[in-house]
Amino acid sequence: MEIILVRHGRPQKAGNALLNAAGFANWVKNYNHSLVSEQSLPCKISQAKYNEHYLVSSDLPRAVHSCSIFSGSPPQYQSRLFREMDIPRYKLPFTIRAWSWVYLNRTLWTLGKKGRFESYAQARKRAKLAASELIALAQQHDKVILFSHGYLILHIRKHLRRYGLTQLQKSNSYWGVSAFKD
Repeated sequence: MEIILVRHGRPQKAGNALLNAAGFANWVKNYNHSLVSEQSLPCKISQAKYNEHYLVSSDLPRAVHSCSIFSGSPPQYQSRLFREMDIPRYKLPFTIRAWSWVYLNRTLWTLGKKGRFESYAQARKRAKLAASELIALAQQHDKVILFSHGYLILHIRKHLRRYGLTQLQKSNSYWGVSAFKD
């Protein structure tokens, strides 16, 4: 049994403009609906190694698009379960760069600040469910490759190790591959 986790390619809408809280909320919406940038391509060597895997993806456009770019085919299975952990959006009274908003808001979120989005506790539970779902798919198809998102993949990796799988490879970068075997 083999499970491969691939972080999506660099999104088209991943700029780092100066934004107030309302502008950041709009940035998150655009980021979540973004496809992969034309300049962001996976390593050709990696692609050839995974052509026999069952294709799984988050249902967000950048993950589905990454699967198609990487494999030449759409995912065989898509699910909300594999979406990125929410990017929280707090109404704070200042203007900073988009990625500073992401890091600041994620810090507040992990410390337990609530909002109108998935809580950090809920997101961690979803990551555990996602890891279980991947194991079930791998038991059925033997080789599975998931196209998903950085922060969720980080948490899925923890659960796969806890379930006894051996981690053979790890990368957090765009198109980064993390590999597991039982």
